[in-house]
Amino acid sequence: MSVRLPKIILQDMVEAAQKILLYADGLSFEGFVSDGRTRDAVYHNLIVLGEAAGRMPEVYVHDHNDIPWQKMISTRNALVHGYDVIDDRIVWKIVTDILPGLLEQLNPLLEP
Repeated sequence: MSVRLPKIILQDMVEAAQKILLYADGLSFEGFVSDGRTRDAVYHNLIVLGEAAGRMPEVYVHDHNDIPWQKMISTRNALVHGYDVIDDRIVWKIVTDILPGLLEQLNPLLEP
């Protein structure tokens, strides 16, 4: 595995979260559930988000312990390993209730 700088990993995380919000924009829960392509795109980017969180250097995670690193990693693991029992209500709650706040936490970390 290559070693990437925290800012590059953060950029990956922000881009994944922004894509998720873009894909879900204007959808209701029912619209999300009925649109397989959007669901797949959201799942994929949640996996990217969690994978990137897992690659963040431990010292950086420690210094920014207000970020829900482990929750992102756990979500990734649930999507990858529990693909057959994904609860779209939980995914939708992440998309609508959690990601906007997460972006508010991550974006300032990208500033020079």
